[in-house]
Amino acid sequence: MFKRESETGNLSPTCVIEIKRLGSDKWEEYRTLRLEALKESSIAFGSSYMEALLLNDEHWKAGMKDVLFALTDGLAVGMLMLAFNQRTKTRHLAEIFSFYVNKEYRGRGAGKKLMDAALAEARARVIVKVRLSVNPEQKIDMRLYRRHGLKIVARLKKELLINGRFHDEVIMEKFL
Repeated sequence: MFKRESETGNLSPTCVIEIKRLGSDKWEEYRTLRLEALKESSIAFGSSYMEALLLNDEHWKAGMKDVLFALTDGLAVGMLMLAFNQRTKTRHLAEIFSFYVNKEYRGRGAGKKLMDAALAEARARVIVKVRLSVNPEQKIDMRLYRRHGLKIVARLKKELLINGRFHDEVIMEKFL
């Protein structure tokens, strides 16, 4: 249903990437991309592919409100969740998570555009600080975050246990 261009053999060397939110009616695209992310990059996420398979349609529909999508020719090829805290004492904070770009579209600017859009939206909402956590083994992601001005402020040891192996996470933040 949601085939990648590479699956049809039509992957062009250049593609136009558009960043936008999708309506809850597009929840199946979100689910497809999220499951792909969990399967392809298991060390990048706290959730597991098997856990996500068990989630009902209402979960996927509700989750759409925080997701920015990278689209090319209407196809969701990347995503980033940007959550704004609603509690009085922490309304000045935003959290970035679930960042993913399909491997066929990496190096084409989708990740940069997603980060640019997330930071622009945070600034527009007068957010003071954006933060995220990342597995330090994800060197390319960490480089992208650093280029966008995020700095490492903490390292959490043995934060995730995946296939019998522990993984650390680093906390990164940026003041806007």
